[in-house]
Parts: sequence; structure tokens; C-alpha cells
Amino acid sequence: MPTRQKIYFSIAALLTLLTGGSLGYHFIEGWPWFDGLYMTVITLATIGYGEVRTLSNAGRGFTMLLIVFGVAFFGFLLSTLTQALIESEIANTFGRRKVFRDISQLKNHFILCGAGKVGVRIIDEVQKKGAEFVIIERDEAVAERLLTQGHLVLIGDATDETVLEGARVRTARALITAASSDPENVYIALTARGLNPELYIVARASDAAAERQLLRAGANKVVTPALIASHRMAQAALSPAVADFIELTTMTESLDLNFDQVRIVAGSPLDGQTIKDANIRAEYNVMLVAITPAQGEMIFNPVGEQTLHAGDLLIAIGNRAGLSQLAKVAAAQRR
Repeated sequence: MPTRQKIYFSIAALLTLLTGGSLGYHFIEGWPWFDGLYMTVITLATIGYGEVRTLSNAGRGFTMLLIVFGVAFFGFLLSTLTQALIESEIANTFGRRKVFRDISQLKNHFILCGAGKVGVRIIDEVQKKGAEFVIIERDEAVAERLLTQGHLVLIGDATDETVLEGARVRTARALITAASSDPENVYIALTARGLNPELYIVARASDAAAERQLLRAGANKVVTPALIASHRMAQAALSPAVADFIELTTMTESLDLNFDQVRIVAGSPLDGQTIKDANIRAEYNVMLVAITPAQGEMIFNPVGEQTLHAGDLLIAIGNRAGLSQLAKVAAAQRR
């Protein structure tokens, strides 16, 4: 029988003994219900108090029977609780070992620092993309909840070099710090940059002053939620159709329409072709919104005569299947 079922069975058995004992004393001795319940409780608890009232031989026989069942019940309950405790400790120990083992194998992954209101939404977005990530959270209750959801979590302070090392910061692809405190985000960015000069760092800021400090600390990109929210609210009022389109393409889960970036590698079939000749729109049902060349500034709404080169970063919009196909071609070698 599973441990949980044993616990339910124990609760049911206890209620049955209390009810049966009360009924027995009531009908055998004619006692009031409360006296019968009290006698049952002190008998099962083996406290050793005196009898509530004088017992007949039949009542004493019933009491002995109640003691036998009570001892058997408490023995079963003790073994069940011990088993549950041992199983919990084993599961906890081996579960944590598995988490540490899985984290130690991560490469080219994302590190998410902080799982507050903003952090939880970031976790959802990264998970939707199917990317590997590890969360650093110092609140044990929050961390335990994330662990039960199947996430890789390190319980600790992300400003600590040891914790960042444990999250494999030296082999990580990017770090996102979304702590509620600006100084904490600055310190995390500064520490992470010192450990991995090539790491791409995205940080949360509360205002423009914090943004400047984070950029100085080594963040590649700083996001200010309050600024974004105010901009979107103003846009929703001034240009509602534009706001609806942005929301449709970035926040609607039911619509298979996504923005993504694709890097062209040397030797790809796209390397050296013009956008018109590559026929990206017809082949993959994907639209190129912008191109960031390996050298130079971002080109918005590129024309068909624009030549693609190895190292170019394509910013595209389309469905997941089309974007996936485009990524494969961009990373493939020409035959």
C-alpha cells in the first residue's frame, strides 16, 4: 500500500476507534456520549487516568479490546509516519543530487536570477522557446515551489561568485537578472561579467539612473518595465491598431506567430544570395523585418536586392515551423 494511502487509512482507523469506543461505552455502560468519548481517548492514549465511572465486567472486557486495537493502531501509525519521513528524506536527497548533476552538464544555457513577478514571466517565456535554463533564487519557499514544478534551481544569492559558478556561468549563453533591487542587479551583472567576459547579460532596471549603472557594470541590455508599460499604454491610446498588432505578435499564445533571430553561418546556402533569390518569403512563409550585418548597423525592412552574408543576423517573423526551417538552412553547409 502506498504511503499516502496508509496515512489516509490511519486517519480513518483513528476516527473509527473513537466512534466505536464512544458507542461501546454508551450502549454497554449507558454512559453519556461525552464520558464515552473521554474514556476512549484516555484509553487509546494510555495516559493511565482512573475510570470515568465504575465499569461492569462487560465494560472492562470492551476496554481491554479497545486497548489491543489502540496499541495495534498506534504501532501501524508510527511505522507509517517513519516510512513517510524516510521516503521524503531519500527523495529530497536524491532529487537534489539529480538537480546538481543536471546543472553540472549545462552548456550554452540561460541563467535566470530572481523569480519574483517579473522573473516568473521570464521563466515562462524562456520555457516556451524550449531553451535550457537554471534559476537562482534565494527565497527557499519560492525555490522549493519551482523545484516541484520540475525546474533546475539553485537556492542562493546570485551576487555570490560561488553560486554563479554553481550555475555554470562560465559556459552559459546569457544571464538575465530580474531582482527587485537595482543595487542587487548591478552587483549580479558586475560579478557575472567578471566571471565570463563573453556572457550576454540582460538586466532589469527601475529607472534611467539604474540603467546607466547597469550598463557600466557590464549589462549588454537593460530593460525598464515601468518605461515599457508607460510606452505601451500611451501607444494603446494613440495608435490602438498598432498596439493590437504588437500584442498579437508578441503576447498571444493561441496565434502561431513569432519573432526570432537567425544567424547565417559560413557556407550556408543563404551566404552570398540576395533576399529575392533566396525566396525566403515563399519558401519558409517568413518575413525578414531587419538584418544586422556582421559589420555595420541594423538594416530595417531590407529590400530584395540586399545580399546576405555569413555572420548576418536575420530578424524574422513567422510561424514556428517556418522559422525553424530558416534556422536550419542558415546553419547548414552548402552541398
